[in-house]
Amino acid sequence: MRPNTWTYQDLVLLYQEFPVRKTAEVADMLGRSVTAVSVKASQLGLKKKHYGIVWTPRMLKLLKDFFPIMFDKALAKWIGVSQRTLVRKARELGLEKRPGFLEDRRRDITELAREGLKRTHRTSGRFKKGVRSNPAGEFKPGHVESPETKAKRSAALKASWKYRKQREELRKHGINI
Repeated sequence: MRPNTWTYQDLVLLYQEFPVRKTAEVADMLGRSVTAVSVKASQLGLKKKHYGIVWTPRMLKLLKDFFPIMFDKALAKWIGVSQRTLVRKARELGLEKRPGFLEDRRRDITELAREGLKRTHRTSGRFKKGVRSNPAGEFKPGHVESPETKAKRSAALKASWKYRKQREELRKHGINI
C-alpha cells in the first residue's frame, strides 16, 4: 500500500476512472485500499456515472464468446449479473444464439421443463377433490337468510353504490382516485 498522500497523477486517475469503473478496480490501479479510494472520491464529490452494472472487458469477452452457445441463466450466473441484464447487454451488442441452438438443446430444455413442472405441482395446503372447506357454512336447499344478515348485506351494497357514484363524479371533474 502507498502512503496517505495523494499525488497529482493519483487524483487525475481517480477523476477519470472512478465514475466509470468499479471501485475495486480503481483501488488496484492506484495501489490503495477500496476504503481509501471511496473516502477520497467522497471528499472530492465524485459519483459513479450510472448505478447499473459496469461491464468489464473480461465480462464482455465472456458474453461475446459464450452467449451464442450457452443458456442465458447459466451464463448470467457465471458472469455475475442478472439474466435480464445479460439479455439486455446481448441485445445492445447485437448478439444472437447460433442457428440450431434450440434444436441441439431440445433434450436439456425438455428436462428443465420437467423439473419446473415438478416444482409447480406441489399440492400441500390445497383441498383434495370432494373435500368441503366449511360444510356448516354452506347454503342448503330451503335456507332463508336472517333479517339481520339481510339488513347488513343491503347496507353494505348501498354504501358501495354511494362510493361508486362519488368516484364517478370526481372523475367527471378530472380527479382520479
